Amino acid sequence: MNLKECFESLDDNLKLDPRIRRQAEQVHNRIGDLLVSTGVAKRTRLQGSFARHTMRGPELHDIDKVVELVDSLSETLASSGGSQKAMSIIRDALSPHLSGARFESKKHALAITLPGDGFNFDAVPAFNTNDGAGWIHIADTDDDRWELSNTYVLIDTVAAHNQACDGRFVRQVRMAKQAVHEAGLADVLPGLHVESFAFTAVTATVDHAVAVSATLSAGAQLLGCSYTDPTGEDRISDRLGPSDIETAKVKMQQLAALATEAQRLAASGDEPAAERVWAEIFGKPFPSPEDREKRFLQSFYVGTGAAATGASAAGHTPTTRAWRP
Repeated sequence: MNLKECFESLDDNLKLDPRIRRQAEQVHNRIGDLLVSTGVAKRTRLQGSFARHTMRGPELHDIDKVVELVDSLSETLASSGGSQKAMSIIRDALSPHLSGARFESKKHALAITLPGDGFNFDAVPAFNTNDGAGWIHIADTDDDRWELSNTYVLIDTVAAHNQACDGRFVRQVRMAKQAVHEAGLADVLPGLHVESFAFTAVTATVDHAVAVSATLSAGAQLLGCSYTDPTGEDRISDRLGPSDIETAKVKMQQLAALATEAQRLAASGDEPAAERVWAEIFGKPFPSPEDREKRFLQSFYVGTGAAATGASAAGHTPTTRAWRP
C-alpha cells in the first residue's frame, strides 16, 4: 500500500455508512411529513454538515434540519416569546407520533432524540418568505428574535465548490476535520471553521495530502484574524473567544508543521516515514506501516492455524474496517 492508497483508505474510513445515511434521511422525511400533515410546516430541509456531505464519519452525529413554518404563523410568532413558542409548536405536533422521543429547546433548534432509531435531530424553526433557496429567518431563543441565516446559500456554495474540485473537496474537508478531532480541538474549533479554512486553501483539484496540508496551514494563519464562512457573508471568526483562538492556533500550527514535514518526506522518496507522520496526524483511520505489518502477521497466523486444521479462511474475512477494534 503506497501513500496514495493510504489516503484512499482514510477517505473510506471517514465516510458515513450509506445504509445509515439512507435511514437517517428516511427518518428526516417522516418527521417532515408529520409537520406538513399537521399544518405546522410547509416543508423541511436538511442542513449542516450532513447536508453538505462534510460530516466526519463513520459515526453519524447530530443531524440538522430546517423546519419552514407555514406563513400563517409568522404574525403570531413575531411577538415576544415567538421563537420559543415555535419550538413548542413543533414539539406538540410531533410528540403524539414519536413514542419515547425526548425534546429540548436550544438557542436555534429543538433537539429531538429518537431512541428507537438512534438518531438525534436539531430542528430549526424558520420562515422562508422567498419560498426558495437563499436567506431565511431562524429562531433565536436567547435573544428572543428571528435572525437571518444563509444556510441554504452555504449548502449550494459548498456543493458548487466540490463540483469544481471533481468531488474531492468534501472528502478533503472530512480529512481535515479528522486531524482537528485527533488533535483534541473538536470542542474548541467547530467544523464550519475547518470547512472555511479548506474553502480558502483548496481552490482546484489536488491530491488529498496537498489539500489537507494547505487547509491546516490556512487554519494556522487565519486563526486570530477575520474570516468568513464559504459564502463570504458570515464572519464566523467572531464566534471564537480569545482563549479558544489561542488554543486552536497553537495546535493548528503544530498540525501544519507535521503536514509540511510529511510532504517533505514524501517528496524525498521516503513514503513510509511520511505515512507515519500522517498516521500521527489522523490517528487510527489512517493505516500506518506498523498497522499494516501487524494485520499481515495476524492474517498469516490465522491462515497458518486454519491450514493446520484443514479449514479454509476464505469467506470469513471481517467486514469491519481494519482500524476499528
